[in-house]
Amino acid sequence: MNNDSKKYGTRDFWNSRAESFPRFEAGDSTYEARMLNLARENGVDFRGKTVLDVGCGSGMYTIRLAQLAATVTALDISDKMLRILMQDAAAQGLANIRPVLSDWEHFTPGERFQIVFASMTPALTDDAAREKLHACAQEQVVFMGFTERKPSDVMAALYDHYEVSPPRFADAPPMRAWLQTRHIPHTVLPVNGQWVVPHSRQQLLEACTANLRARGAHPDTAHIAAYIEAFRDRDGAYVERTEYSLEMIIWQAC
Repeated sequence: MNNDSKKYGTRDFWNSRAESFPRFEAGDSTYEARMLNLARENGVDFRGKTVLDVGCGSGMYTIRLAQLAATVTALDISDKMLRILMQDAAAQGLANIRPVLSDWEHFTPGERFQIVFASMTPALTDDAAREKLHACAQEQVVFMGFTERKPSDVMAALYDHYEVSPPRFADAPPMRAWLQTRHIPHTVLPVNGQWVVPHSRQQLLEACTANLRARGAHPDTAHIAAYIEAFRDRDGAYVERTEYSLEMIIWQAC
């Protein structure tokens, strides 16, 4: 596991991010809806299937998957993330999600799932973790990982100010390399774009503080509070923008 994955793979970190983390948003035009449509267009049908969602977080994908699947096992290291997920699932009238509090290394599934889904999780950092992901699937695996992720417009100047390096996540190339080594045919779908996330003032303040602490900095809350005012829009939301390059990788498990 690389250093960035260690820092961003702890329960304390993700619990600290839970309240400010984006949550499920209904509609067909969201980023999550577009990504699931991309999977569907490339031969993945979640309808009536058993699904494992690895590193499910607040459930932005999990709830959409549960609206299609027979059951979804939602795995995450953060109890606070899972609590938010189940609150939002209940609000959508869903009762087919089974939350599991565990890291990936110690997760014992006890069964295989027709589809295994993993998006932007820091859990898959070595070949043993990738092998386990593959072994959990009966039919298909849908993996999404970064080829490059730049700091958000909010965080970039803060990393410079506190003289810490920004996190580097590029987990798609190692997954491709592992699949090639194992001679597993796979489909690679590049996706580039920009995330635009509106926050409340408190949410953005908490997110900035948590990210800096994860890099070993000692952030000054007053400084950050003043700094983020530059990102406030005319409606009072604090808007964060992040450029990303990622890949969706799909393969058959059998």
